[in-house]
Amino acid sequence: MSACRQQWMRLHINERGVDMRIGFICDLSERDFKFAAENGIRCVEFNGADNVEFTSKREELAGYVKKYGVEFNMVGLFGRNYIADDPAERAKHLSDAKQVIDLCVDVGSPLFVTGGGHPEGRSLQENAKRAIDHLGQLIEYGRPKGVKVALYNCHWGNFAVAPDSWGILMPALPELGIKYDPSHAIGDGRDYLQELRDWGRTVYHMHAKGSLVIGGERFPDPPPGMDQTNWGSIFALLYHHDYQGDVNIEPHSGTWLEERKYPGLLFSKRYLEQFVL
Repeated sequence: MSACRQQWMRLHINERGVDMRIGFICDLSERDFKFAAENGIRCVEFNGADNVEFTSKREELAGYVKKYGVEFNMVGLFGRNYIADDPAERAKHLSDAKQVIDLCVDVGSPLFVTGGGHPEGRSLQENAKRAIDHLGQLIEYGRPKGVKVALYNCHWGNFAVAPDSWGILMPALPELGIKYDPSHAIGDGRDYLQELRDWGRTVYHMHAKGSLVIGGERFPDPPPGMDQTNWGSIFALLYHHDYQGDVNIEPHSGTWLEERKYPGLLFSKRYLEQFVL
């Protein structure tokens, strides 16, 4: 990593200046905010996909933040093909992303997370060239508003999931970060600890999603703490890189999305907090 990038990271990543917090992915309901406040959870995130109609709830959401004292630490837009061949499609996705960045400002989120775009059979170099253009525009748009931009590392409409792509994008865009979720590296058979060791300085945000592989096959994701992920080592690497952002729990499989959602969140919160200094 260049000295310039390291300096930028030190100056801008840990602006909140407080200890790491454990949050979760919310559904924007008041019920989620109330649950968070009642259980000592001070941060949430939300991720949109097919449309940006949720941005029309900005006043309502800002009201929840104020009423319950629960902050947004991230808002995302997933699955968008910013590097499509069709210029009109690219422009539409870019416009939607800017609307979400505006929402970040209105609800106090310091971070916007999105993908690099669909691979569509092009070379990595061509995809990266296209992504540098749109990601650069989003960084420029967010900078004066106080909103940083990061890439998620899952495959949902995103070619930029691993070090081969990050090694092209990051030097070209020193202000770009990564929203890291170890479950995606596990699913791809990569070493998530090695990735965090090598790229932890670029991580702006962490997801905690459980992973369980049985007989070589992925089992429906359990809550963090009931899974096989080495969360203690993950936190050790985060501290090594002076990470002072948050870790948000992502309930994922059907077993943990209905009546077990809140109990599962509370279990994982208790489990992960043992690693918070």
